[in-house]
Amino acid sequence: MKKTLILLSALLAFPLAAQAHSTLEASTPAEGAVITEPLEQIALDFSANIEQGSTMALSVDGTAVDFSEVAVMDDQLIGTPAEELEDGSYVVDYEVLSEDGHPIEGSLAFELQAGEEETASEESDEAAAAEEEPAADEAEAEESEQTEASDMEQASSGEPEAPSEDAGSSLTLIIAGIAIILLIGAVVLMRRKR
Repeated sequence: MKKTLILLSALLAFPLAAQAHSTLEASTPAEGAVITEPLEQIALDFSANIEQGSTMALSVDGTAVDFSEVAVMDDQLIGTPAEELEDGSYVVDYEVLSEDGHPIEGSLAFELQAGEEETASEESDEAAAAEEEPAADEAEAEESEQTEASDMEQASSGEPEAPSEDAGSSLTLIIAGIAIILLIGAVVLMRRKR
């Protein structure tokens, strides 16, 4: 009887423990994004709270980039680069501890091309000063379209949304219900044997 109760208790506890593991749900910048504006922070959003001691490392074209601060805020890991980031191909490597102490490792990559945007902006400003005002309006409209296109590209390259927590809660309730029914059945069988 005691063995049965211990087994059923373990079955009830398993879904709750499995649900505590965190997974990366989103990031800023997103995986594969091409960023055309200066980047001041890197933020990783997880599906559940993460523990202090979680870290991230940043490198550009294979060279390490220092963070002035890496902070854990509930389900988010935020890194602030020590200096302004130069254009290049960046990789963020992270090591995170979920609430239950389970380690999670991963990486994501993005491109930074903020310098190219500044050069294009300066050239269009010089052309606008040399030409009439309607030409300046056309240059601004073109820049606006480029910015909208890059924003759409960033949005479309984001991580797919993870299933909602409601699905996990429903699964946990179903498993708990089955375990309770099994427990009641085991108790009834034990009493009938007596």
